[in-house]
Amino acid sequence: MIKKFFAFVSMIFVLVSCGSDDATTSSWLVKKETANISIEIPSNWTEIKDTEKILPKVKNGSIELAVSAEKVVNWFSNNLLILSDDLKTIVTSSEFSMLNNIWAQTDYLEYLELWSKEFVFTDEEKSILYTFEARYNTDTPKLKFMQTAHICNANKAYFLTIAIPTSITDTSKYEEFLATFACK
Repeated sequence: MIKKFFAFVSMIFVLVSCGSDDATTSSWLVKKETANISIEIPSNWTEIKDTEKILPKVKNGSIELAVSAEKVVNWFSNNLLILSDDLKTIVTSSEFSMLNNIWAQTDYLEYLELWSKEFVFTDEEKSILYTFEARYNTDTPKLKFMQTAHICNANKAYFLTIAIPTSITDTSKYEEFLATFACK
């Protein structure tokens, strides 16, 4: 289940993306809500509305939110994808994040972990944030990915992935808005 979930995340970034640093100051964030979650995203990012036609169908779980920067450079725009799935086994946010990172190491090409660290959401949920560079396949450019997970009500997993160009070295702005993710 987790491997299929992760493989789907990888494919979506290739389809949605293909850079620029759109995050500049804390005033750039606006609240985005769905029925199940809320997160503050950059004001110049837009929701991908027709995900069923644009993105591959999720085999397990569903797409909670897909957003991308309005600015496209070299066929790529910075983006965020949030997937959800019902858990059959109780795991923590950190454990779910760790499991997905193990799959990333085998599923991506040229995987290079830049760093990982404890990550605390503004609702005080603890997880692990992995930042790595990789290629989805031989036809896609190398990107920088930031991935973490948040478990809600002990049985619902949310997997958050940001894709940005490798040229962006300061990821603190992206960490800032990832941390605003919360369950409803």
